[in-house]
Amino acid sequence: MRYLITFFIGVLASAGIVALLVMVQEGVPTSSSKWASDLYQLKDAHARASGEPKLLIVSGSNSVFGINANTIKDTYSLPTTNYGVHAGLGLRYLLERSKRVLNEGDIVYLPLEYALYQQTPKPSSQLMDFLLATDPEYFQSLPPYEKLHGYLNISFSRIWEGIKGGSNRYQGSSAKIYHVMNIDKSGNQRAESIEQAGIHTDKLANLPPKDIGNGELTAYSREILTGYFEWAQSKNICVIGAPPNLLYHEAYKSDNFQQFFRGIVSFFNSNDIPFAGSAKDYLLPVDLFFDTEYHLNANGIESRTQLTVRDLGPDPKRLCKDKIASLNSNPI
Repeated sequence: MRYLITFFIGVLASAGIVALLVMVQEGVPTSSSKWASDLYQLKDAHARASGEPKLLIVSGSNSVFGINANTIKDTYSLPTTNYGVHAGLGLRYLLERSKRVLNEGDIVYLPLEYALYQQTPKPSSQLMDFLLATDPEYFQSLPPYEKLHGYLNISFSRIWEGIKGGSNRYQGSSAKIYHVMNIDKSGNQRAESIEQAGIHTDKLANLPPKDIGNGELTAYSREILTGYFEWAQSKNICVIGAPPNLLYHEAYKSDNFQQFFRGIVSFFNSNDIPFAGSAKDYLLPVDLFFDTEYHLNANGIESRTQLTVRDLGPDPKRLCKDKIASLNSNPI
């Protein structure tokens, strides 16, 4: 019994030391969080200065490397910010962060990466790195259960970097592409930065299909999305779901994937949120991609942007109005 008590005391003491080491480095920048941090600063500024109403594209990096916000703006004469950043920050943070720049009458276009529909409450290591470095107040606002898991998901190397004082510089060869200087004022990745980086054909050809497990949306993702929809409706903000651009794979024809795709649309419909487009139309060929299964090259961005315009129709906000009209004419 004495050994058991000693063991638990040791575990608690170790956890306390880790928590203390993490807390003392809150606000210390890291090179690994700099790209997302700089993107948010740029995109926040653009969204707040865009006037109202505006359209905000909210997702991970599939829209950074997938949609030209300037084309959306010109097509609809509607201020548009490409607010995509990094899916590793997780569904909850991506949505909560967007609330900071949204106002009554705005439109949210939501082409979420498929992994975001299968989230759990456990904060990712990428999110923890980002929050500790740039948004510790948000981390402190999380429920105790999520904070605990967040502490447990911080790598020792990340803790050690923070203890040493961190870094506010881009580092590594990837900075040639993943750098705020390659983002235009609307939040889009500049086409020239993609084309200058070369072609990743071999890498793309060997990428496996996404892992969707049982093909079901998790209860946590449903809860987070439902709460966001309710918040948006209370603010008279129009939310429009959409598929992300994704590298085509034969596996996506399987019943499991087809059920998953249909389940996403059904979820949006059950929450009275319109969904613009079909997943199969956004499964694009390899020659339109850049360096990952979610990142398009310049030609791919042009093609996907035109798909977006096609599916949003002549007036994006009308999708929400038509949905409301349909519900009123067909009461449950």
